[in-house]
Amino acid sequence: MTAHNLPRFTGDNLLRSRPLGNSGLFVSELCLGTMTFGGTEDIWGLIGNLQQEQADELMKIALEAGINFIDTANIYGHGGSERIVGQSLKNLGVRREDVVLATKVLGPMGEGPNARGASRGHIMNECKASLARLQTDYIDLYQIHGFDPATPIEETLEALNTLVQQGHVRYVGLSNWAAWQVMKAIGITRARHLCPIVSLQAYYTLVGRDLEREIAPMLTSENVGLMVWSPLAGGYLSGKYEGPDASEENRRAKFDFPPVDRERGREVIRVMREIADGKQLDGEPVSVAQIALAWLLHQPVVTSVIIGAKRPDQLKDNIRAARVRLSDDELAALDEVSRLPEEYPGWMIQFMAQYRDHGAE
Repeated sequence: MTAHNLPRFTGDNLLRSRPLGNSGLFVSELCLGTMTFGGTEDIWGLIGNLQQEQADELMKIALEAGINFIDTANIYGHGGSERIVGQSLKNLGVRREDVVLATKVLGPMGEGPNARGASRGHIMNECKASLARLQTDYIDLYQIHGFDPATPIEETLEALNTLVQQGHVRYVGLSNWAAWQVMKAIGITRARHLCPIVSLQAYYTLVGRDLEREIAPMLTSENVGLMVWSPLAGGYLSGKYEGPDASEENRRAKFDFPPVDRERGREVIRVMREIADGKQLDGEPVSVAQIALAWLLHQPVVTSVIIGAKRPDQLKDNIRAARVRLSDDELAALDEVSRLPEEYPGWMIQFMAQYRDHGAE
Protein backbone atom coordinates (compact mmCIF):
# COMPACT_ATOMS: atom_id res chain seq x y z
CA MET A 1 0.00 0.00 0.00
CA THR A 2 1.47 3.35 -1.02
CA ALA A 3 0.40 6.89 -0.35
CA HIS A 4 -1.22 7.40 -3.73
CA ASN A 5 -3.62 4.45 -3.47
CA LEU A 6 -4.78 4.80 0.15
CA PRO A 7 -8.53 5.16 0.62
CA ARG A 8 -9.74 8.70 1.18
CA PHE A 9 -12.58 7.56 3.48
CA THR A 10 -15.34 8.98 1.30
CA GLY A 11 -16.76 6.08 -0.72
CA ASP A 12 -20.06 4.31 -0.17
CA ASN A 13 -18.21 1.09 0.68
CA LEU A 14 -16.36 2.64 3.61
CA LEU A 15 -17.31 3.25 7.21
CA ARG A 16 -19.45 6.20 8.20
CA SER A 17 -17.74 9.29 9.59
CA ARG A 18 -18.93 11.23 12.58
CA PRO A 19 -17.83 14.58 14.05
CA LEU A 20 -15.87 14.18 17.27
CA GLY A 21 -17.95 16.11 19.77
CA ASN A 22 -18.42 19.79 19.09
CA SER A 23 -15.53 19.99 16.63
CA GLY A 24 -14.83 19.98 12.92
CA LEU A 25 -12.81 16.77 13.21
CA PHE A 26 -14.49 13.78 11.54
CA VAL A 27 -13.55 10.27 12.59
CA SER A 28 -14.63 6.82 11.43
CA GLU A 29 -17.28 5.08 13.52
CA LEU A 30 -14.73 2.36 14.25
CA CYS A 31 -11.31 3.21 15.68
CA LEU A 32 -8.31 0.89 15.59
CA GLY A 33 -7.09 0.28 19.14
CA THR A 34 -3.42 -0.63 19.41
CA MET A 35 -3.09 -1.86 22.99
CA THR A 36 -2.08 -5.24 21.53
CA PHE A 37 1.01 -3.70 19.90
CA GLY A 38 4.45 -3.92 21.49
CA GLY A 39 3.77 -5.73 24.75
CA THR A 40 6.58 -7.58 26.52
CA GLU A 41 6.79 -9.80 29.61
CA ASP A 42 4.39 -7.75 31.69
CA ILE A 43 0.70 -6.83 31.80
CA TRP A 44 0.91 -5.46 28.25
CA GLY A 45 2.29 -8.77 27.05
CA LEU A 46 -0.80 -10.52 28.43
CA ILE A 47 -2.98 -8.18 26.38
CA GLY A 48 -0.89 -8.46 23.23
CA ASN A 49 2.69 -8.52 22.02
CA LEU A 50 2.29 -7.93 18.30
CA GLN A 51 5.45 -6.68 16.64
CA GLN A 52 5.99 -4.55 13.55
CA GLU A 53 5.14 -6.95 10.74
CA GLN A 54 1.98 -8.21 12.45
CA ALA A 55 0.91 -4.66 13.32
CA ASP A 56 1.48 -3.51 9.74
CA GLU A 57 -0.93 -6.18 8.51
CA LEU A 58 -3.66 -5.07 10.94
CA MET A 59 -3.12 -1.40 10.13
CA LYS A 60 -3.42 -2.15 6.42
CA ILE A 61 -6.70 -4.04 6.93
CA ALA A 62 -8.11 -1.21 9.04
CA LEU A 63 -7.13 1.55 6.62
CA GLU A 64 -8.46 -0.30 3.59
CA ALA A 65 -11.78 -0.81 5.40
CA GLY A 66 -12.11 2.93 5.90
CA ILE A 67 -10.87 3.31 9.48
CA ASN A 68 -9.10 6.66 9.70
CA PHE A 69 -8.95 6.78 13.51
CA ILE A 70 -6.07 5.15 15.44
CA ASP A 71 -5.84 5.14 19.22
CA THR A 72 -2.79 4.37 21.33
CA ALA A 73 -1.17 5.52 24.59
CA ASN A 74 2.32 6.15 25.83
CA ILE A 75 1.90 3.50 28.53
CA TYR A 76 0.97 0.69 26.09
CA GLY A 77 4.05 -1.48 25.95
CA HIS A 78 5.86 1.39 27.71
CA GLY A 79 6.11 3.29 24.44
CA GLY A 80 6.21 0.19 22.24
CA SER A 81 2.74 0.68 20.80
CA GLU A 82 3.41 4.29 19.78
CA ARG A 83 6.70 3.33 18.14
CA ILE A 84 5.07 0.55 16.15
CA VAL A 85 2.12 2.74 15.10
CA GLY A 86 4.43 5.51 13.90
CA GLN A 87 6.63 3.11 11.95
CA SER A 88 3.62 1.30 10.50
CA LEU A 89 2.28 4.52 8.99
CA LYS A 90 5.69 5.04 7.40
CA ASN A 91 5.92 1.45 6.19
CA LEU A 92 2.46 1.65 4.59
CA GLY A 93 3.12 5.02 2.98
CA VAL A 94 0.20 6.69 4.76
CA ARG A 95 -0.19 10.42 4.31
CA ARG A 96 -0.29 12.04 7.72
CA GLU A 97 -3.43 14.05 6.88
CA ASP A 98 -5.32 10.84 6.03
CA VAL A 99 -5.32 9.53 9.60
CA VAL A 100 -6.46 10.84 12.97
CA LEU A 101 -3.87 9.87 15.57
CA ALA A 102 -4.97 9.74 19.20
CA THR A 103 -2.73 8.98 22.16
CA LYS A 104 -2.88 9.36 25.92
CA VAL A 105 -0.81 10.40 28.93
CA LEU A 106 -1.01 9.69 32.67
CA GLY A 107 0.63 6.40 33.62
CA PRO A 108 4.17 5.99 34.99
CA MET A 109 6.83 6.28 32.30
CA GLY A 110 9.81 6.31 34.62
CA GLU A 111 10.88 6.31 38.25
CA GLY A 112 9.86 8.99 40.69
CA PRO A 113 6.68 10.94 41.45
CA ASN A 114 7.06 13.37 38.53
CA ALA A 115 7.24 10.70 35.84
CA ARG A 116 3.49 10.05 36.07
CA GLY A 117 0.18 11.84 36.42
CA ALA A 118 -1.37 14.89 34.74
CA SER A 119 0.98 17.59 35.94
CA ARG A 120 2.23 20.26 33.54
CA GLY A 121 5.74 18.82 33.60
CA HIS A 122 4.71 15.25 32.88
CA ILE A 123 2.27 16.26 30.14
CA MET A 124 4.79 18.47 28.36
CA ASN A 125 7.59 15.88 28.61
CA GLU A 126 5.45 12.97 27.50
CA CYS A 127 3.88 14.81 24.59
CA LYS A 128 7.37 15.44 23.23
CA ALA A 129 8.26 11.77 23.71
CA SER A 130 5.04 10.59 22.05
CA LEU A 131 5.66 12.83 19.03
CA ALA A 132 9.10 11.28 18.62
CA ARG A 133 7.83 7.71 18.91
CA LEU A 134 4.94 8.36 16.51
CA GLN A 135 7.32 10.10 14.06
CA THR A 136 4.99 13.06 13.63
CA ASP A 137 4.97 16.74 14.49
CA TYR A 138 1.41 16.83 15.81
CA ILE A 139 -1.11 14.65 17.64
CA ASP A 140 -4.71 14.96 16.49
CA LEU A 141 -6.27 14.01 19.83
CA TYR A 142 -4.30 14.10 23.08
CA GLN A 143 -6.12 12.52 26.00
CA ILE A 144 -5.60 12.46 29.75
CA HIS A 145 -5.74 8.73 30.46
CA GLY A 146 -7.41 8.98 33.86
CA PHE A 147 -8.09 11.38 36.72
CA ASP A 148 -5.06 12.53 38.71
CA PRO A 149 -6.16 13.43 42.26
CA ALA A 150 -2.77 14.95 43.04
CA THR A 151 -2.86 17.61 40.28
CA PRO A 152 -5.30 20.53 40.08
CA ILE A 153 -7.55 20.20 37.05
CA GLU A 154 -6.64 23.80 36.15
CA GLU A 155 -2.98 22.86 35.80
CA THR A 156 -3.78 19.93 33.53
CA LEU A 157 -6.05 21.96 31.26
CA GLU A 158 -3.60 24.87 31.04
CA ALA A 159 -0.85 22.46 29.96
CA LEU A 160 -3.07 20.96 27.26
CA ASN A 161 -3.96 24.44 26.06
CA THR A 162 -0.26 25.31 25.79
CA LEU A 163 0.33 22.24 23.58
CA VAL A 164 -2.54 23.30 21.32
CA GLN A 165 -1.16 26.82 21.06
CA GLN A 166 2.26 25.42 20.19
CA GLY A 167 0.74 23.31 17.41
CA HIS A 168 1.83 19.97 18.88
CA VAL A 169 -1.77 18.96 19.62
CA ARG A 170 -4.92 19.67 17.59
CA TYR A 171 -7.70 18.55 19.99
CA VAL A 172 -7.86 17.41 23.61
CA GLY A 173 -9.89 14.74 25.36
CA LEU A 174 -10.25 12.83 28.61
CA SER A 175 -10.51 9.17 29.52
CA ASN A 176 -12.02 7.37 32.50
CA TRP A 177 -13.26 10.50 34.29
CA ALA A 178 -16.47 10.70 36.29
CA ALA A 179 -19.27 12.91 35.00
CA TRP A 180 -18.71 15.59 37.67
CA GLN A 181 -14.99 15.68 36.87
CA VAL A 182 -15.62 16.13 33.14
CA MET A 183 -18.22 18.81 33.84
CA LYS A 184 -15.85 20.67 36.15
CA ALA A 185 -13.16 20.57 33.47
CA ILE A 186 -15.61 21.88 30.88
CA GLY A 187 -16.51 24.75 33.19
CA ILE A 188 -12.85 25.64 33.68
CA THR A 189 -12.10 25.63 29.95
CA ARG A 190 -15.04 27.95 29.31
CA ALA A 191 -14.22 30.31 32.15
CA ARG A 192 -10.54 30.57 31.17
CA HIS A 193 -11.09 30.45 27.39
CA LEU A 194 -8.98 27.33 27.01
CA CYS A 195 -9.21 24.76 24.20
CA PRO A 196 -12.43 22.77 24.62
CA ILE A 197 -12.72 19.12 25.61
CA VAL A 198 -14.07 17.31 22.56
CA SER A 199 -14.14 13.69 23.71
CA LEU A 200 -14.26 11.20 26.53
CA GLN A 201 -12.93 7.67 26.19
CA ALA A 202 -14.89 5.34 28.44
CA TYR A 203 -15.99 1.75 28.98
CA TYR A 204 -19.47 0.91 27.68
CA THR A 205 -20.92 -2.48 26.77
CA LEU A 206 -24.08 -4.55 27.00
CA VAL A 207 -22.71 -5.98 30.27
CA GLY A 208 -21.40 -2.64 31.49
CA ARG A 209 -23.98 0.11 31.00
CA ASP A 210 -23.05 2.12 34.13
CA LEU A 211 -22.08 5.03 31.88
CA GLU A 212 -25.77 5.62 31.16
CA ARG A 213 -26.48 6.82 34.72
CA GLU A 214 -24.53 10.11 34.72
CA ILE A 215 -21.86 10.19 32.00
CA ALA A 216 -23.99 9.63 28.89
CA PRO A 217 -26.55 12.37 29.71
CA MET A 218 -23.69 14.77 30.44
CA LEU A 219 -21.95 13.99 27.15
CA THR A 220 -25.18 14.53 25.23
CA SER A 221 -25.91 17.78 27.04
CA GLU A 222 -22.43 19.21 26.43
CA ASN A 223 -21.91 17.72 22.95
CA VAL A 224 -18.79 15.78 23.93
CA GLY A 225 -17.90 12.78 21.77
CA LEU A 226 -17.72 9.27 23.21
CA MET A 227 -14.99 6.80 22.29
CA VAL A 228 -15.78 3.34 23.64
CA TRP A 229 -12.94 1.16 24.89
CA SER A 230 -13.19 -2.63 25.41
CA PRO A 231 -16.52 -2.91 23.55
CA LEU A 232 -16.42 -6.70 23.96
CA ALA A 233 -15.76 -6.46 27.72
CA GLY A 234 -12.28 -7.93 27.47
CA GLY A 235 -13.50 -10.63 25.09
CA TYR A 236 -16.42 -11.70 27.28
CA LEU A 237 -19.00 -10.59 24.69
CA SER A 238 -17.43 -12.78 22.04
CA GLY A 239 -19.57 -15.49 23.63
CA LYS A 240 -16.70 -17.90 24.17
CA TYR A 241 -16.92 -17.63 27.97
CA GLU A 242 -20.54 -18.77 28.23
CA GLY A 243 -22.51 -21.62 26.68
CA PRO A 244 -21.69 -25.15 25.53
CA ASP A 245 -18.42 -24.17 23.84
CA ALA A 246 -17.17 -21.98 26.71
CA SER A 247 -13.41 -21.85 27.17
CA GLU A 248 -11.19 -20.15 29.72
CA GLU A 249 -8.07 -20.65 27.59
CA ASN A 250 -7.86 -17.00 26.63
CA ARG A 251 -6.89 -13.56 27.88
CA ARG A 252 -9.50 -13.43 30.65
CA ALA A 253 -7.99 -16.53 32.25
CA LYS A 254 -4.89 -14.46 33.02
CA PHE A 255 -6.28 -10.92 33.02
CA ASP A 256 -9.92 -10.84 34.13
CA PHE A 257 -10.72 -7.24 33.17
CA PRO A 258 -12.99 -5.31 32.96
CA PRO A 259 -15.18 -6.82 35.70
CA VAL A 260 -18.35 -8.56 34.52
CA ASP A 261 -21.39 -9.80 36.44
CA ARG A 262 -21.36 -13.30 34.95
CA GLU A 263 -24.85 -14.15 36.23
CA ARG A 264 -26.40 -11.22 34.34
CA GLY A 265 -23.98 -11.71 31.48
CA ARG A 266 -25.22 -15.22 30.71
CA GLU A 267 -28.71 -13.93 30.00
CA VAL A 268 -27.35 -11.10 27.86
CA ILE A 269 -25.31 -13.51 25.75
CA ARG A 270 -28.28 -15.87 25.42
CA VAL A 271 -30.35 -13.08 23.83
CA MET A 272 -27.40 -11.98 21.70
CA ARG A 273 -27.03 -15.54 20.36
CA GLU A 274 -30.71 -15.68 19.46
CA ILE A 275 -30.40 -12.44 17.49
CA ALA A 276 -27.13 -13.49 15.84
CA ASP A 277 -28.62 -16.84 14.77
CA GLY A 278 -31.28 -15.02 12.78
CA LYS A 279 -28.86 -12.88 10.75
CA GLN A 280 -26.36 -13.25 7.95
CA LEU A 281 -23.89 -10.99 6.16
CA ASP A 282 -22.91 -11.94 2.61
CA GLY A 283 -24.19 -15.45 3.26
CA GLU A 284 -22.09 -15.85 6.40
CA PRO A 285 -23.44 -16.13 9.96
CA VAL A 286 -23.29 -13.07 12.20
CA SER A 287 -21.26 -13.57 15.38
CA VAL A 288 -22.18 -12.70 18.95
CA ALA A 289 -19.28 -10.24 19.00
CA GLN A 290 -20.71 -8.45 15.97
CA ILE A 291 -24.05 -8.04 17.76
CA ALA A 292 -22.24 -6.46 20.72
CA LEU A 293 -20.44 -3.98 18.47
CA ALA A 294 -23.53 -3.26 16.39
CA TRP A 295 -25.52 -2.46 19.54
CA LEU A 296 -22.97 0.18 20.49
CA LEU A 297 -23.07 1.71 17.01
CA HIS A 298 -26.85 2.05 17.39
CA GLN A 299 -26.46 4.15 20.56
CA PRO A 300 -26.79 7.89 19.81
CA VAL A 301 -24.20 8.90 22.44
CA VAL A 302 -21.44 6.83 20.77
CA THR A 303 -19.08 8.54 18.32
CA SER A 304 -16.54 5.78 17.68
CA VAL A 305 -15.99 2.25 18.95
CA ILE A 306 -12.40 1.20 19.55
CA ILE A 307 -11.67 -2.28 18.21
CA GLY A 308 -8.44 -4.12 18.84
CA ALA A 309 -7.26 -7.50 17.64
CA LYS A 310 -4.39 -9.92 17.68
CA ARG A 311 -5.23 -11.61 14.37
CA PRO A 312 -6.40 -10.38 10.97
CA ASP A 313 -9.53 -12.55 11.08
CA GLN A 314 -10.56 -11.02 14.42
CA LEU A 315 -10.15 -7.52 13.05
CA LYS A 316 -12.08 -8.28 9.86
CA ASP A 317 -14.89 -9.84 11.89
CA ASN A 318 -15.12 -6.76 14.09
CA ILE A 319 -15.11 -4.38 11.12
CA ARG A 320 -18.00 -6.25 9.52
CA ALA A 321 -20.09 -5.43 12.60
CA ALA A 322 -20.59 -1.92 11.21
CA ARG A 323 -22.86 -3.47 8.56
CA VAL A 324 -25.10 -5.27 11.06
CA ARG A 325 -28.47 -3.57 11.48
CA LEU A 326 -30.61 -4.25 14.53
CA SER A 327 -34.38 -3.87 14.41
CA ASP A 328 -36.38 -1.97 17.01
CA ASP A 329 -37.55 -5.28 18.48
CA GLU A 330 -34.00 -6.59 18.68
CA LEU A 331 -32.78 -3.41 20.35
CA ALA A 332 -35.66 -3.61 22.80
CA ALA A 333 -34.80 -7.23 23.65
CA LEU A 334 -31.16 -6.34 24.27
CA ASP A 335 -32.17 -3.35 26.36
CA GLU A 336 -34.54 -5.44 28.47
CA VAL A 337 -32.00 -8.15 29.30
CA SER A 338 -29.09 -5.78 29.97
CA ARG A 339 -30.89 -2.85 31.62
CA LEU A 340 -29.29 -1.34 34.71
CA PRO A 341 -30.96 -1.88 38.07
CA GLU A 342 -32.73 1.26 39.23
CA GLU A 343 -30.75 3.53 41.54
CA TYR A 344 -31.31 6.82 43.27
CA PRO A 345 -31.51 9.60 42.15
CA GLY A 346 -32.43 8.20 38.74
CA TRP A 347 -35.73 6.67 39.76
CA MET A 348 -36.68 9.81 41.71
CA ILE A 349 -35.80 12.12 38.82
CA GLN A 350 -37.98 10.03 36.53
CA PHE A 351 -40.82 10.02 39.06
CA MET A 352 -40.69 13.78 39.66
CA ALA A 353 -40.61 14.50 35.92
CA GLN A 354 -44.04 12.98 35.42
CA TYR A 355 -45.78 16.30 35.94
CA ARG A 356 -44.11 17.57 32.77
CA ASP A 357 -45.31 14.53 30.84
CA HIS A 358 -48.87 15.22 31.95
CA GLY A 359 -48.58 18.89 31.10
CA ALA A 360 -47.50 18.09 27.57
CA GLU A 361 -50.67 16.17 26.80
